[in-house]
Amino acid sequence: MIDNYPFDARPQSGLHDAEIVYEVEAEGGITRYMALYLAPTPAKIGPVRSTRTYFVNLAQPYDPLFAHAGENDDVWEPLKELRAGGFADMEEIVGTPEAFWRDDTRDMPHNLYTSIARIRKSAPDHGWPDTPFAASPLRFDDPPQPSASATPIVETVATAPPKTVDSFSVGFWLNYSVAFRRNGDAFERIINGVVQHDLDDARPYRVADVIVVWVPARVLDSLGDLAMDVYGDFPAAVVRPDGVTQARWEAPGPKDPPYLSDASGAAIALIPGQIYIEYVPQGGRLDVGKLHISY
Repeated sequence: MIDNYPFDARPQSGLHDAEIVYEVEAEGGITRYMALYLAPTPAKIGPVRSTRTYFVNLAQPYDPLFAHAGENDDVWEPLKELRAGGFADMEEIVGTPEAFWRDDTRDMPHNLYTSIARIRKSAPDHGWPDTPFAASPLRFDDPPQPSASATPIVETVATAPPKTVDSFSVGFWLNYSVAFRRNGDAFERIINGVVQHDLDDARPYRVADVIVVWVPARVLDSLGDLAMDVYGDFPAAVVRPDGVTQARWEAPGPKDPPYLSDASGAAIALIPGQIYIEYVPQGGRLDVGKLHISY
């Protein structure tokens, strides 16, 4: 779990090497990242922050070593049950503190870091062997057909999808948005006019595929805590330099990786490279030139 708080958390470390990055709202209109690593081994990842119920749900199909620092109240008991069932909940505060360290050049709580080496070294000591990943993430073979229950609430398409994409933006709630700009055969990410890159690496992030998924969400309290349904059949769009494809995103549940298909049910094969999955609350918007999509 990686912090995205303005100013204090940016630039982050280790996001450049993540193979898949989920970006989802935490609360107050600020997103948080769930970064997935299989082959890369970055030496510094963070700042590491707390998880939410829906992040745990998103993580479960990947059977990960799940590194975070705390959680919201409603996920405490479910996490205990998951740990008892073998879920590798690598929590810094009361679980596996040896897998993390503080960087005194930044202010708490935006200064907690980990590394792939520390995670993999610590996990077996707590009963979580570092085993090969057996499932297939984003498994696109034989995708299920869209269900009637996933009919979009609102859809606005102003024009036909463009054949090439130079830039676009993804809007969440409370005016938070992230922009993507084409750089060669990939996209750069831009937040508040700043091209994103790691703290100790000036190379811009290079994103091959952006998957936007619209999911039901609701605000729980005055603090802005959210409940979000992340399992189900949802409208989606895939944006890449060669165009936009309206799609369906099927996340069956905690045991199965998600599926991605086009409107006809045919599998969508992703371009090799870094993947960003933007889990947007329904009402958020994708803007690609004159094309506007919202559910």
